[in-house]
Amino acid sequence: MSVRSWLLLIFPLVLLAAEQTAPPWEKPEAVTRMGESLYRENCTVCHDIDKDQKATRKIGPSLNHLFKDPRLPLSKSRPSRDYVKVRIQYGGEIMPAFMKRMNEEQMVALLAYLESK
Repeated sequence: MSVRSWLLLIFPLVLLAAEQTAPPWEKPEAVTRMGESLYRENCTVCHDIDKDQKATRKIGPSLNHLFKDPRLPLSKSRPSRDYVKVRIQYGGEIMPAFMKRMNEEQMVALLAYLESK
């Protein structure tokens, strides 16, 4: 088989692969929007997302810049996805657990939203 024949066979496959895009639910903006919706449904009652810790008047800590700050508001440990995920799943002293309320896809979306803020 010649090089030209090989290229003629491969070229349409390359074009087809290049035209494929991720479905809307796999796009980062869609995941972040889903996370925002989940945040508003489940978290906004107790946590601010647009105010700093000192300005919040809610029962829970502000989640503004949660992953950008060097320390978490209450535990003072370094912020990590794993720690925040476990805290959301199992709750805390007065925070309810969300393990049975959110599936893995929803948890990923919520964490993506928190990271975007």
